[in-house]
Amino acid sequence: MKPGAKARASAPATVSNLGPGYDVLGGALVAPRDVVEVELTTTGRVECVEIQGDGGKLPLQSDRNCATYVADQVLRTFGSPQLGLRLKLTKGLPLGSGLGSSAASGVAAALATASLLEQKIDHLQLLSACREGERLATGSPHPDNVAPALLGGLVACLSRGGEAIEVVRLAAPDDLIFVCVKPDFAIATHMARSLVPATVPIADCVENSGNLAGLVSGLASGDMGLVSRCLVDRLATPYRAPLIDGYQQVVEAAMEAGAIGAGISGSGPTLFALTQGELPQAGAIRDAMVAAFEARGHGTLAFVSHLDPVGARLEPL
Repeated sequence: MKPGAKARASAPATVSNLGPGYDVLGGALVAPRDVVEVELTTTGRVECVEIQGDGGKLPLQSDRNCATYVADQVLRTFGSPQLGLRLKLTKGLPLGSGLGSSAASGVAAALATASLLEQKIDHLQLLSACREGERLATGSPHPDNVAPALLGGLVACLSRGGEAIEVVRLAAPDDLIFVCVKPDFAIATHMARSLVPATVPIADCVENSGNLAGLVSGLASGDMGLVSRCLVDRLATPYRAPLIDGYQQVVEAAMEAGAIGAGISGSGPTLFALTQGELPQAGAIRDAMVAAFEARGHGTLAFVSHLDPVGARLEPL
């Protein structure tokens, strides 16, 4: 491509872990989304020239911003040394929300950058670069946000030794609905990850393994009763729940309003609930969760979404 060529891509919010699937399960939502626009240059540098929607909180420096960092990784891996980029980031996701904010920025930057290069690059080839963005942003190259943001739908990220992973697409009902409610405070991912102990009792591992198997089976078969019984986590949630004021009250409100199950989205503080079928039911669950947070004195950002089967996509300029 010639200097001056431009591309724009978006990537969605994601709900990761889904109860027992710590660092394994992740699902892509339809919205909200981050948008990245890139312009090819011959400066040999990747520069962030504009960020909107972040309240001035994100750095412009290319080695500290996950969007420019990932774009640079893609450019150096698949492009040539003389190429550079001018990058603009529009944040649709709230920061520190547990919804994969850094992943959405990095994934959108990766796809936009790859689309300007001469060779054909598929989404899976971009996964390593996107994980490096997560390492920069959170201290860990965990894949359970970037993989669904890239590929869409519901995925499992299987460890294959060291940092190698295999991504497996999972089945879920077409009418599965996520209700996500974020209270008006943030949790840093690196801090939330530091709370998860390096070793846990074998009984907790056994229970989590069974719940993970049951959850995947229930989603594939449409057995929502099994899904409800298996949305229980013993590895991360017990250590992170105390960070979220109102956690128990909000989860109970979701269940009383008819949710299949509920839990922490990623590192939090966003809480998610699952339901199936009609949007009015999801709206009632959302309202109950919002009211429970408000009773604790917290304003909220709330939305309802199906799974997005596509994930990251190019957008018209």
